[in-house]
Amino acid sequence: MNREKTKQMVTGALMAAVFGVLSVINVYTGTMFDILFIYLMTVALAYYTFRFNEKMAFLVWLTSTVVLFMTGELFFTLYSFFTLPLGILYIYCQRHDVKQTKWVLRGYSAFKNFIILFLLGSLLGLNTFQDTKEIYQSIVSVLPFLKSDFLMNSTFIILWLVLSFSEVYIIKVYTNIFILRMNKNNRMK
Repeated sequence: MNREKTKQMVTGALMAAVFGVLSVINVYTGTMFDILFIYLMTVALAYYTFRFNEKMAFLVWLTSTVVLFMTGELFFTLYSFFTLPLGILYIYCQRHDVKQTKWVLRGYSAFKNFIILFLLGSLLGLNTFQDTKEIYQSIVSVLPFLKSDFLMNSTFIILWLVLSFSEVYIIKVYTNIFILRMNKNNRMK
């Protein structure tokens, strides 16, 4: 096996191990850092994809999912399983000069959030509809002029769209910053 392939495999194994450590930390902190850890993992996987290739990143994604399943909680594992491909997809779109990258990512994110909020929510015993209504009631108690039947009934859809659009924006911005920073450091050596 050549040196570059070995470097890819060792880096991928270390990345999966670090993801497992983040999962254990997440469990011990009472899942306070779920989203933060998942976004960090997505940016790290995007950088790995940038450095090596999509096929190896896909292998790291699958390995990480197995590690997360063994070390963490089910919701964290499933959420990361569906979120981590955003990093791979973003770099893939950049490499292959996909014209509508942001819409491809937004479409995937909306699909992913649909699966998590609708399907997995009921599987894991989460009532996302009730949670969004409670959030809406909290907002209305502070800002009573927002009280409306339309807003109350559409809060879940609004939350779903805002989550999908903001998630893509966060991942794109932090991936770009991280990749630019790492490439600048590599050029300086």
